[in-house]
Amino acid sequence: MKRDHSEPPSSSSFGPPQSKFKHNPEGDAHFLEDESTKIFARKVADHYSARTNQTLEEREASPIIHLKKLNNWIKSVLIQLYAKRGDAVLDLACGKGGDLIKWDKAKVGYYVGIDIADGSIEDCRTRYNGDADHHQRRKKFSFPARLMCGDCYEVRLDRILADDAPFDVCSCQVCQYPVFRII
Repeated sequence: MKRDHSEPPSSSSFGPPQSKFKHNPEGDAHFLEDESTKIFARKVADHYSARTNQTLEEREASPIIHLKKLNNWIKSVLIQLYAKRGDAVLDLACGKGGDLIKWDKAKVGYYVGIDIADGSIEDCRTRYNGDADHHQRRKKFSFPARLMCGDCYEVRLDRILADDAPFDVCSCQVCQYPVFRII
């Protein structure tokens, strides 16, 4: 499914040397070791899983619709600037898959999306498979995709994604703000 890479990834492409950090059998995100932070991460996941899909009219009525449109335009520009035809993409905090069309327009070759909220991953899977009840019907996406639920700050992505790596593009569009709130 994924294109073949002629060069194997170097061992340095999988994060910092293990000797610099103590081993945590529950994950290597050291800022998530205390219980209150784990509770916060669960609340974030529950919040996004519980969000309902908005109609186009509800979205347009949002008091921050202009900010949402600006954010989407910026993401489109960044994807068009940095993603090349055939690229393998890792999308951290992919949410409900709102950027799938942007990646399709960039003609990427492979896509891996990971999100903390299982409800969002299910919505993303529905959107990817073309089953979403949207006003516009579109053809299937031109790239194969792998979608998974997980906390990208807690799980060992190098192990989980070993068969998918290396990636040409790593996108992390909206998942940084909860981290800055934690630290």
